[in-house]
Amino acid sequence: MIMRNRSILFPALAVLAIMASCGPKTVSTRRAVADDQPDGGAYTEKTVPVVTKVAPDSKVTLRFYNDLPDVAYISAADFQSIVLPGSTMVVTHTGVGEYTLDNAGAKAVVNVNKDVFVSSDFDAFTNMMDLLQPGMANVYYDGMPFVRYKSIKYMPAVSTVTLDFAKYGIDIHADGKGAVYFPFATLADMYSDLFYHHAGFNGEKVVANTSVNEVSLARIDPDYNKTLLKKTTRSISLAEFTYKELCFAMDHFYGYPGRVVFNETLKTKGMDRTLEEDLAAGKKIKKLLKSTSLAEYFVGMDGLNALYYDGHTSMGISSAIGRDRQSYPELAAQITKVQEDNPEVLKAVRGGRSSMLGRSFDVMAIRQQRPEAYGTSDTYIKRGNTAVCVFNSFNTRAEDAWNAYYAGKGPKPNIEDNKGDSMVIFLDALNKAEADPEVENFIVDITSNGGGSADIVMAMTSLIMDKSYLSYDNPLTGQRSIVEYEVDRNFDGVFDKKDKKVHYDLNFGVLTSQVSFSCGNLFPSMLKDAGIPVIGETSGGGSCAIQAMCTADGFCFQISSFRSRLNTLAGENIDAGVPPTIPIKNDDKVEIEGPNGTVMNVKNYSDFYDIEEVGKLIQKGLKK
Repeated sequence: MIMRNRSILFPALAVLAIMASCGPKTVSTRRAVADDQPDGGAYTEKTVPVVTKVAPDSKVTLRFYNDLPDVAYISAADFQSIVLPGSTMVVTHTGVGEYTLDNAGAKAVVNVNKDVFVSSDFDAFTNMMDLLQPGMANVYYDGMPFVRYKSIKYMPAVSTVTLDFAKYGIDIHADGKGAVYFPFATLADMYSDLFYHHAGFNGEKVVANTSVNEVSLARIDPDYNKTLLKKTTRSISLAEFTYKELCFAMDHFYGYPGRVVFNETLKTKGMDRTLEEDLAAGKKIKKLLKSTSLAEYFVGMDGLNALYYDGHTSMGISSAIGRDRQSYPELAAQITKVQEDNPEVLKAVRGGRSSMLGRSFDVMAIRQQRPEAYGTSDTYIKRGNTAVCVFNSFNTRAEDAWNAYYAGKGPKPNIEDNKGDSMVIFLDALNKAEADPEVENFIVDITSNGGGSADIVMAMTSLIMDKSYLSYDNPLTGQRSIVEYEVDRNFDGVFDKKDKKVHYDLNFGVLTSQVSFSCGNLFPSMLKDAGIPVIGETSGGGSCAIQAMCTADGFCFQISSFRSRLNTLAGENIDAGVPPTIPIKNDDKVEIEGPNGTVMNVKNYSDFYDIEEVGKLIQKGLKK
């Protein structure tokens, strides 16, 4: 996926946030029965800054219970007001230890004695996508202005989610006055979504990403990671709780796309038992994860890639240091030493990444062979009656230009000024092909496309097959969903009836390879469902959207999300890739120049790029 800034899309929202009070809302409490006594024991409170890009900076009061003095707790109502500025949560005490939380989107019941959370509409209860488009469900959407949400159908319509925090040793508390307190990290995990809305507490301040499609909270507050890296150790209680909370988060919110070796084991046993029982280096990784040494913890987190690495999930938290290792010489040196002392962990990580290694060789093969065959590196090529559109990602490099255009503040993006933007490339190629009376066949070449924005896929598929949708399931709720989107198909800046009249009189086909990953896998899946020929070799898979998360001690990472595990219209998971309608053989090997002048034997893709022959295959596929 591509990470983009979304803060200028809905200025009315910013106005609403400014009009609201600059601090968290006071909880509205209703009493159906006599109040419980406060639980959780003694605590201290700390008022800390809240930083977002939607609302003015404010403050919130966090609790630190004496048995977990370094673990931040927050009232559910205060958290709601941070991540959804201007909103409120009504808490109703309905029984002994039982509270109903109503945030207008949906309801949930929490039992603080049993430490259980139950909701019959978890997606709605944790929905932050209304920040992008009023009334939008909790769906996959990147915020490009030429695409907007239309509707969603759940199958079954209702599903109850029960989160048993007690199983993980996570306590939920009430204050005896109507407020319910969760660990900050636990609520943040529950609310995080596919636009990278998420929040973290770094020990000094709360930073919430409520506006930017970006995994790193450092985009919201440049000092966020610096605070985390001030120390090279952490307390025993924080280390123990962070491990428990991470187990809870991964067991419930990882999407289990299917690619990883331990996919089924993780589903049935969970992270903790899989480390203990199934991975050779698992016990060592667990020990590192629970260490008070920050360096050991870093190596332990990277070790989790042995379990979860699927091309989308990245458990390593070293991005907090980034390339600025010279600013943290002591920590950087300690990490290197821990890595040297734990070769079995590094070996396990390499094993976890092995399923994706072949793609790098295919990328090198394609990047050398394709220009030789096409005779150019242009994004539009024509041979006889067949045209080809080439792009290596579904990117939104002209996002600012598109937003300006739809806001009436700039011209429509064009190929001269925005050569790298996928939507600009595609529209330019379509219009050239449509205007050329010789062109009958149109090949979309995504053989080197590693993914990007689903919004671009929605727009492109709409132009090809006159409809735009996503089909996916949710491992947590057990529901399947069909989400429909509207596209400004004539790109005139307005969603209206004129969009339905757009039609291109071309024979479409898509050319795929093992490199076609993520949205490069989604695109051919949708076209194949519509009867458009998929030509080449099975695409590279990747069935889950990405979700940003933070550990209980504040470090950010990303996972394949439970919220959207993409599948075909028939409900079949696409993580193994989309088999071509018409395969092209590439079993023989050719030599290419590799890194540092080395010679590499790679697949021979030359037949993939014989444009006139592939054009004939498109027509053959359409006749079937």
